[in-house]
Amino acid sequence: MRFPPENFESLRQFLIMFRHGEIELDVGKKSLSALHIMVDNPDRVATSTIVELATFVDISPASITRLSKLLGFKGYNYFRQIFKQSAKVKTDYYSKRAVDIVQFSDFSPRDFVLKQAQSTIENVQKCIQNTTNEEFKKISRLLAIKRNIFVFGHQQSSAIASILRYGLSLIRINVQMLGPSEHGIATAVGQMRKGDLLVIVSSSPYSHLTVDIASLASKQGCQIIAITDSKLSPLHDRSCVSINIATEGHYFTNSLAANCILVESLLSLTAIELGQAAIDKLMLHEDLLSTLNVNA
Repeated sequence: MRFPPENFESLRQFLIMFRHGEIELDVGKKSLSALHIMVDNPDRVATSTIVELATFVDISPASITRLSKLLGFKGYNYFRQIFKQSAKVKTDYYSKRAVDIVQFSDFSPRDFVLKQAQSTIENVQKCIQNTTNEEFKKISRLLAIKRNIFVFGHQQSSAIASILRYGLSLIRINVQMLGPSEHGIATAVGQMRKGDLLVIVSSSPYSHLTVDIASLASKQGCQIIAITDSKLSPLHDRSCVSINIATEGHYFTNSLAANCILVESLLSLTAIELGQAAIDKLMLHEDLLSTLNVNA
């Protein structure tokens, strides 16, 4: 880990690694708590003076200066710069991935597709190796027993969220997509109640909207299952259980093929957990299709 962190994402990863005991640094509990608040509210830090921020995070301006220097920055203004940068849209994320794809222009189309398939296999294998039986069982159990389930994915991740929502709705009741996000975070999260389950899907680069929804849902007492890409994901520590699926692949955005395979597996595990109840729900669905004279 480099000090000072070169950008907001590096700072966020430092915080997660520090909590996991992978980095040692002499940070007091109050300053650590303040840093958590800052990372959860980057726009607030970006627009605040040191006095305003001190009031917001409940430590002194001197403590903020000490924290900034402990992280390797010359002072607060240098520290604040990475929060200002976090507000800028990463407009080159997809084009950079496209540049990587162009290097395969000499491959035959068939070889290119085979390489993509191999990447998907490796992503699936890595996820299985890093996920315990207990974690798979906990996810399928929560998906089976929770009274109300909400599913959320933003932009590309909404495709995976839709697959999960549709599959769950075939084998149980009270499953719905969270949103629409256009009505605002508060309106979306306001649909949930304490004890509900939120399944949230996101991979790097993580949208502020997704992270904010996970944070607010957790504060409201909802349990969270995160389908994400790494233990360094901001969703990982906000969830009661997560499944981390790498998105490596020869594609101009994140490859989600492994996500589809593993989500389908989670749906089947949930059906096993529900047993006859899942079969009865599917039979009811089939009866409705027959009545309406439509195909599935």
